Amino acid sequence: MREFKGQYAAAVFLGAFLLFQVQPLLAKAILPWFGGVSAVWTTCMLFFQVFLLGGYLYAHLVATKLKPRNQAYLHLALLAASLGFLNILPSDAWRPSGCEAPAWRILCLLGVNIGVPYLVLSATSPLMQAWFRAAEPGREPYRLYALSNAGSLSALFSYPFIFEPLLPLKTQAAGWAGIYALFALVCGWCAVSTLRSAKPAAAIEPARETAATAETDKTGGPPGRRLRSLWVVLAACGSALLLATTNQLTQDVSVVPFLWLLPLGLYLLSFILCFAGERWYTRPTWLVFLAFACAGVCYSLYGNVQVPMLLQLLIYPLTLFIACMVCHGELAKHKPPPKHLTGFYVLVSAGGALGGALVAVAAPLALNGPWEYPLAWLLLCAVMLVILAREEKAILRPGKYRLAMVLLLALYAGFVYALYGNYKEETASMLAMGRNFYGTLKVYESDYGGSGTLMLMHGQIDHGFQFVPGDPRRCLPVSYYGPGTGAGVAVAAMRRLAAAQRRPLRMGLVGLGAGIMAAWGRAGDRLTFYELNPLVLRFNNEYFSYIQDSPSDINLVMGDARLSLESEAALAGAPQKHLTLDTLISEAPPARTQPLDLLALDAFNGDAVPLHLLTREAFDIYFKRLRPGGVLAVHVSNQYLDLQPLVHGLALERGKKAVVIENWANESNGVEDSSWVLVTDNRQFLNDPIVRNNMIPWPKNRKTMIFTDQYSNLFRLLNIKDLFARFRVQGSVV
Repeated sequence: MREFKGQYAAAVFLGAFLLFQVQPLLAKAILPWFGGVSAVWTTCMLFFQVFLLGGYLYAHLVATKLKPRNQAYLHLALLAASLGFLNILPSDAWRPSGCEAPAWRILCLLGVNIGVPYLVLSATSPLMQAWFRAAEPGREPYRLYALSNAGSLSALFSYPFIFEPLLPLKTQAAGWAGIYALFALVCGWCAVSTLRSAKPAAAIEPARETAATAETDKTGGPPGRRLRSLWVVLAACGSALLLATTNQLTQDVSVVPFLWLLPLGLYLLSFILCFAGERWYTRPTWLVFLAFACAGVCYSLYGNVQVPMLLQLLIYPLTLFIACMVCHGELAKHKPPPKHLTGFYVLVSAGGALGGALVAVAAPLALNGPWEYPLAWLLLCAVMLVILAREEKAILRPGKYRLAMVLLLALYAGFVYALYGNYKEETASMLAMGRNFYGTLKVYESDYGGSGTLMLMHGQIDHGFQFVPGDPRRCLPVSYYGPGTGAGVAVAAMRRLAAAQRRPLRMGLVGLGAGIMAAWGRAGDRLTFYELNPLVLRFNNEYFSYIQDSPSDINLVMGDARLSLESEAALAGAPQKHLTLDTLISEAPPARTQPLDLLALDAFNGDAVPLHLLTREAFDIYFKRLRPGGVLAVHVSNQYLDLQPLVHGLALERGKKAVVIENWANESNGVEDSSWVLVTDNRQFLNDPIVRNNMIPWPKNRKTMIFTDQYSNLFRLLNIKDLFARFRVQGSVV
């Protein structure tokens, strides 16, 4: 009677579940420390892919170089060592204190906190498959690979719908550690079973091979260099498209786990289907799908097409899934016999790490714009053309792939044309473009009501503009900060109160943008701008003059605004590092950090919302930085998310009143329509005529909500009605 072998399946499933459950957990935990930008997730993914490669390499070397008994002893020792690293949430010592390189800090942070357990988890699937093949000769170990991906998929989709909305981060981390301890026991059981096994894995030949694996191993020797290179390139294509698509989704929507995990889940689903059996991937069918996907991507890239969010949430994931089915379907068609499976996994994970490095590291350094998305599609088309040309000889003779070959050639040319058209459209009126960890920044010449302006753009989002020299409105506050806006109302009312006390205003603004808020400053006032992105400061200095023209005292503090405000509130009076327009980095002279009359948050006028700035803990920091009776002004204009109930709930929790100020656009003075929420307990401010005449009554029965650093749920903020309304209105544009 054979020993029950279900422990291998249990170890593989638990390992995969833990592997992918910890990714969004840790990324969400550190997101507030690095500005809440999408590059945090991209950098985390790079770390996870590199350590996945390390785990696969470890499994390959162990399975091929050591005897079964030594394999078991070594892995038991590594399992025991990993149990000492189960406190996975990073300590506050890892929080950045200035403008140091965020990508490197994230990689080091993850390596110290989760490196050893993640290495063990990464090695589990290939190592268990090798041990399973030794224990069960003749049985197909690739089924365990599909089971591994099923565990990964269940982790990814349970996190945003179960764990994230129901459990705080600390509870999630404790639960993860508990499941890891169970996993270690099951994995130890597998190691003990291996100790009892008589045959080494290398001595066992597979009972059967698929036609594809037989073709890749005709001589009985190891796979050739050309085949191994193909594995790496196909895996790199899939990985690069995964991260590039995720960047496309999160740059203009929001940096939240669901939008990280949806593309990753579809990526894994394609792995599951392609390695579960040959019936799921038939090359002719999926090449037709790929042609349609390429056509859709070409159309979206060409010119100035604006795609509604609902359509983005459909198009980007669907085209990614089709591309990944092609990449992973070809990997499955070209997979080796089971005796070479650990080497196959190493090269596939190496390709994944390569694709991740190209998007997360190489693209921001080598490209001044977000061109990696179309370039990844170009690479996939080129790879498929090479495969078809070599294997099917579609150009030399008629056959069932000839049409697909012609379509791919046409679409490849279409991609190049679309990319050229997009670049030509982008650069026609562009003065500058730059890119770094925090995204892509552009400065355009534009026309506003018949007058020339310079406009600052972050991705597709307007971050302010200024009229050209000679225009009488050049030094006036415009856009979302003009007269009648929430910012303008707050400044006007607070100035009256300060004038009654014969003192200047002290104001802070989260988000420098074009520096428009400086136009409200008067002699004696002090304005402090908090800016995360050094590139914004550079472009502001070169193309906009609001700060230079302002008679007020301007202070520019670089780094995440929340961390900077927290540091100022806790260390009032201590010297701090800050940036000015004359000197890049200098030590400020010892000066007491005085409380602010007004703090404006303008990190939300784009569609990508850094939710860590709208939590209970963040509001605690803001009101420590404000003087008693100070005003917090939150810019909540957003196409798809209704932020007003969240701000209102956080205000009520502190016994403060929240009033909504909304205005219509006024082209004559450059004011754009906007929505602000002003939070204060200052009755004099609330009774000021300019506030009372502009405020909108708050509906009595409207629900409120509260987010914390441990808990947030983007779905509760979705403005479903506006989503569908905008979809209907914009549908004809797309």
